[in-house]
Amino acid sequence: MTDAVIMCNLRPNQLEHHAALRAAHRLGLKVLLITDQKAEVAPSLLAEQIRVPTYDIPQLVAAGRELAARHRVAAVVTWSDRDVLGTAELARALGLPGLDPGAAPAFRNKHLMRTALAELPEYLPRFARVTGVAELESAAEYVGTPAVLKPTGAAGSIGIFEIHRHADLRPAFDRLTAYTRPEVHPIFATSTGELILEEFLTGSEHSVEGYVHQGRVTLAGVTDKTTLAPFHTETRHVFPSALPAGATAAIARMTEAVVGRLGLDDGVFHLECKWDGERPRLVEVAARVGGDHITSHLVPLATGTSFYENTLRVATGAAPLAPTAPPLAAGVQKFLAPHAGIFRGLDGLVEATAVPGLEHLVVDTRPGATVRVPPEHYMEYALGAAVVRAGTPAEVTAALDTVQSLVRPVVDH
Repeated sequence: MTDAVIMCNLRPNQLEHHAALRAAHRLGLKVLLITDQKAEVAPSLLAEQIRVPTYDIPQLVAAGRELAARHRVAAVVTWSDRDVLGTAELARALGLPGLDPGAAPAFRNKHLMRTALAELPEYLPRFARVTGVAELESAAEYVGTPAVLKPTGAAGSIGIFEIHRHADLRPAFDRLTAYTRPEVHPIFATSTGELILEEFLTGSEHSVEGYVHQGRVTLAGVTDKTTLAPFHTETRHVFPSALPAGATAAIARMTEAVVGRLGLDDGVFHLECKWDGERPRLVEVAARVGGDHITSHLVPLATGTSFYENTLRVATGAAPLAPTAPPLAAGVQKFLAPHAGIFRGLDGLVEATAVPGLEHLVVDTRPGATVRVPPEHYMEYALGAAVVRAGTPAEVTAALDTVQSLVRPVVDH
């Protein structure tokens, strides 16, 4: 009987979720999918799928047990924050490697995470939990300004508000408490109306991609990140980082300390941080792969080693493989809607195909679709992306600049 991997949902775009399915295929693993939305994928890449509301952890675990009764399941994985808690419970139920369910909540709740890292104060901003107006006022007095107010249980840079003066607090609080409800998005079922006010961190933005096998942390590398104010939408990633070696070494030390303290013994992580020129400061860490094509495409294009294959190796109890190819660099540029309206298409795609090093050019939104922008909606206005590869981060950045100058989203008011 062929070994199988249970995947709890897939990444939201085809380029990323097909990378996961192909990684399993290359490793000889059948894919069993538990999902709340029917996946339209090549039949040869998917052995079976069960549809259940995966935010309901008992139903997810029951579906996993049902699959395990019919298949020899060797691993359980998730590709996004939404299923971190459920996947941890399912792996435990099936006796497979994975995140300890007792440690999982700290990876899904920013206040729990900060509290669990209290013994590493050098990496943390000032912070305070906010669930009401009284807490908002006391939190503001403690944290000060500038600050950031955001949901404790969100994902994908959803709901980040910059606070530069006291007058900014109440409008941001009112909008976020109305937004962070399960009827708006089920991800808020375990953190309804719960926010965190944090010191505004300065410096360049980065993420760290890596694995943990039997408690040993292995870094795939550090990614440079570009975000768009004021909602901190991620618009560009370049891997590996152009930071000096001393900075990446300091970030690596922080990463090992944080991941170890949070109790991740087997799995993968995506850590976000800032570098202020002297030290790294933690933004947050997730117990899943990095999105925005970072781990699906940038890491393998730059290192020659599939991050997704290593994710599956670790999930089966095996150690990740180290890169053997000479390093290159890769990056992704996202195309964002300039305003809300009806998406008509991306002009300049033909011209962009001539950019040296272009690997992928993707349109993720159907022409004719209605798109909203923050703070009304945080996910719809990412319309597509370009992925490039070159010899150095500087060459990647130049290529992405060219692509960005050529491609223009067309959105009718």
